[in-house]
Amino acid sequence: MRRLHLLGIGALLGLMLSALPASASSAPKVPDDSVTWRFGVDSTFGGTRFDGAYVASEGLVYFLGFRTFGDATDGSIWTYDPVARTYADTGIDMLVPISNYAIAVLEDTHGLGLYVFGGRDANGAILTTVQVFYPALSQVRVINTDPWPGTTPSACVSLPAMGVAVVQNKAIVMGGASFGTSNPPCVDDNSAQTWFFDPMAAAGARWTQGADLTMARGYITPAVLGSKVYAIGGDVNPGGGQLTPQSIVEVSKAFGPAWSDVAATDLPEACDESQAFAFTSGALEGDLVLAGCGQWPNANPNSYIYDTVAKTWTLTGLLREPVRNHAGVLLPGRTMYILGGYDCPGNLCLGDPAVKSEIGKGGLLVDVSPSVPGAAGDATPPTN
Repeated sequence: MRRLHLLGIGALLGLMLSALPASASSAPKVPDDSVTWRFGVDSTFGGTRFDGAYVASEGLVYFLGFRTFGDATDGSIWTYDPVARTYADTGIDMLVPISNYAIAVLEDTHGLGLYVFGGRDANGAILTTVQVFYPALSQVRVINTDPWPGTTPSACVSLPAMGVAVVQNKAIVMGGASFGTSNPPCVDDNSAQTWFFDPMAAAGARWTQGADLTMARGYITPAVLGSKVYAIGGDVNPGGGQLTPQSIVEVSKAFGPAWSDVAATDLPEACDESQAFAFTSGALEGDLVLAGCGQWPNANPNSYIYDTVAKTWTLTGLLREPVRNHAGVLLPGRTMYILGGYDCPGNLCLGDPAVKSEIGKGGLLVDVSPSVPGAAGDATPPTN
């Protein structure tokens, strides 16, 4: 009887303790489960395999060229004014027109510059050229002293594409791929290299090699939250230029000694060639949002939230139209903005880029699932 009495008291205490609120320090943050996307203003150009960067001093988003209609490469620099909601051609061109790049916004001795590392030119060559555009000066320069040093194990120049992040005024360039279909051709291969670029270092000494990724791959979607850098998804090129999307997510402390796959939860599905946004305040504080899921040669409209405390992915907020290789910018007011990319109605990507933009907002919102019209079209994948 005494044993039963003690068991009864223990059960009662357990119920009482379970009814108490968990402390903020011990309870994981409940993942936000809603992001709403709506169409924005169409661009007056068609762009894919490109990136944008918001410059607060100018109040403008800048695009440093793009792959455009007919698989051509256009080096013209365009802007988007998020207040007036208008696009404009600056009349300035990149010295070397490229696609397959990401922009690193960095301060150097000339002021604020928009840096791009390598990329792919109109002939399909993977380049080592480092270029910088200075919005305040309306100038483009080539940094001849410090070309992109990344290579694959086969000694091919690697194409990091969108795998570029910025921390403490330094660029972190991660992974890359090479292709036998390049001009001149090399071989199909994958890079695990990570490189750091310091724009304030002496000429010829701006690159430093960091720790290798745990999985060699290209077309990684990066995100930075606090002192941590995330390498989300990407592609492995197993041969013949047929990219294979990946679900792996790696994380590292900025400029840290190693990347870890086990310290972050992998994606619920394989995704590549996308955009990710990190939030340090607001309803999505501590979260990452993956805006769309490329699955070369196609894409789906799935948008995911990653709770970096609970380490959980939540499917939420479908894009209005599935795209991949789109530009993405976090605007003032924690507004996500994506533009262009390959248009993928019915999840089949067509040959020409989209002109549509989408605006995303996160928080305790009710998502209205879009109707994604099916469309028959040329499913032949465009050139990487």
